[in-house]
Amino acid sequence: MKFSDQVVAALKDLHPGVRKDIRRALDDVAGGKKRDVGALTGELAGFWRLRVGKYRVVLRRDKTGELVAEFLGPRKTVYRSFRPPS
Repeated sequence: MKFSDQVVAALKDLHPGVRKDIRRALDDVAGGKKRDVGALTGELAGFWRLRVGKYRVVLRRDKTGELVAEFLGPRKTVYRSFRPPS
């Protein structure tokens, strides 16, 4: 799994317990375990969201099929703040 610079920075700013929960959820998804993942629609079609408490991680698959964590933030702002890379 790859992480964008935004995800790395956001993880560093979180409480250690929350950071641990998010890392565990990301590891589970990367390992094929079932988590609360859903496809996004509209301008974010092609991306998925991972729900971890009040946080959301926006995910996608790159050209090689590897999972990429693109954006991390609280649910109330993540969908307004995230802009897909060009």
